[in-house]
Amino acid sequence: MEGFDVVVVGAGPAGSLAARAAVEGGATTLLLDHRAELGHPVQCGEFLPSARELADLLPCPALIAAAYEVPAATVQRETRWMTCISPYGHRFRFPLEGCTVSRRAFDKALAHRAEGSGAELRYPAGVTGVHDDEVVLADGDRVRARVVVGADGPLSTVARSVGFAPPRVLFRMITATIDAPLGDGIDLYFGRDAPGGYAWVFPRAFDANVGLGVATLPRSRPLDRLLDDLVRDHGLGPVRDRTRWWVPVGPPPESLVRGRSLLAGDAANLVMATNGGGIPTAMLSGWLAGRAAAGHCRSGAPLADYDRAWRAALFRPLERAARIQRFSERIASFDPLLALGMRYIGASGLDEMMRLRWPPRLGRNS
Repeated sequence: MEGFDVVVVGAGPAGSLAARAAVEGGATTLLLDHRAELGHPVQCGEFLPSARELADLLPCPALIAAAYEVPAATVQRETRWMTCISPYGHRFRFPLEGCTVSRRAFDKALAHRAEGSGAELRYPAGVTGVHDDEVVLADGDRVRARVVVGADGPLSTVARSVGFAPPRVLFRMITATIDAPLGDGIDLYFGRDAPGGYAWVFPRAFDANVGLGVATLPRSRPLDRLLDDLVRDHGLGPVRDRTRWWVPVGPPPESLVRGRSLLAGDAANLVMATNGGGIPTAMLSGWLAGRAAAGHCRSGAPLADYDRAWRAALFRPLERAARIQRFSERIASFDPLLALGMRYIGASGLDEMMRLRWPPRLGRNS
């Protein structure tokens, strides 16, 4: 049986950063992914905040500097603004620095950087289970690992294998492409466009990523119809390349260590509940998991070091985001109350909520 110090399952942002950190920490590392093409299908809105914006949210500047790098070749468009749009069309704009990326290019770039650092990258190579130090592959082969990093998404095989089941809600998501090159801002829609959730339009180089997410589907309105209604009502479209997936929303777990397995990214439930964003937290948690795995293999450092590291960097902001989301969901499904609340706190209040400053200061109706 083949053996590695670290086996990382999933070559998305979390897994690729984990693999690179593990290799750079001196661990022999295998990076596996079940997809035939990394980054495809695109299950993402493809927006990323700038490192400066991320540092405003998370108290870990050194970690951000080490792990949060957006390959320039993957950037589609720089953005400077976010606009939140109420159920009745009122627009609240505030600064937000970031960019949209091509996830097909982004995931490949991160995985190949890990490979270039010395990780062995294999795909398509699905995993059907993890049993202590054995990773069972879809073709029946087994690989032995001193540490396993589960970075295989919200329906993680690794998480299920090791009994990880935190409280959470899985939002149903759909995204598509529209032929509508837009400006330098991103739009989020609330209320009737995505009852109890949110919808978005994010500009790319020559088109846009449009999509939505909801916790519960309204009666007689499946995801495709919600998307079609959004596009029609706002004069967008036509749409192509529809993709559906899940996003886990809930409070951060107490621990992401299960025996010799560590969990990162969506598999670990590390998603910003206020906006469903998971790439930055995936990259940061993956990096920390890879470093902890390498430290364990190199010097016998306890894997519990990973819990200490990610909790110091991510726990409080993620927990605060979950509290804000639980508060806002009480009014998010009732359009008149939601619209009134958005007008009451205004652009500045919405900006502060997005930045996890709770409670927001009351702003002008702008």
